[in-house]
Amino acid sequence: MLTRLASSATFAVLMALAVPAQAQTDYTTPFPAHHVAGNVYFVGSKNQAVYLITTPQGNILINSGVAESPPQIKASIETLGFKYADTKILLISHAHFDHDAGSAQIIKETGARYQVMDADVSVVESGGKTDFAYGNKTEWLYPAVTVDRSLRDRDTVSLGGTVLTAHKTPGHTRGCTTWTLKVQDGGKTL
Repeated sequence: MLTRLASSATFAVLMALAVPAQAQTDYTTPFPAHHVAGNVYFVGSKNQAVYLITTPQGNILINSGVAESPPQIKASIETLGFKYADTKILLISHAHFDHDAGSAQIIKETGARYQVMDADVSVVESGGKTDFAYGNKTEWLYPAVTVDRSLRDRDTVSLGGTVLTAHKTPGHTRGCTTWTLKVQDGGKTL
């Protein structure tokens, strides 16, 4: 049992050290932007979930990737025929460098309002320094940015007739958020 725990701990340490290096490869390796369903599009990379939700009043972006991701996200949005500058709201799934390190740049370039689950706000606004698991790892830190709206469980985010519901699902981070919405696709509500 002790050997299993020791090898599990060693594996966990090695994985924690490997992720920032991996961020330079899979997190920035291009992946084709594509339609998912309704007004939802994938605009991320090979190993990075970033979603664009289009509306008549502007667009919502979920996740901003690593610090190097914004130019690639912009290119993916424009490849699909949408305008990057139409990004009005920026959301994240959780406050780790691989999902929110690009937020400061996206906000600067688009003027998007940043809305984050309450328990992740201090992590985002500290650039990762207050993260309970990784705040002491300089390779996991990123540009700090001010949050415009602190969300709570089951709060909604609305734009142009699209309504997303924030579901607080803590664990990976204290403010980990699962997003749900209804879309019309092929005559069906999904």
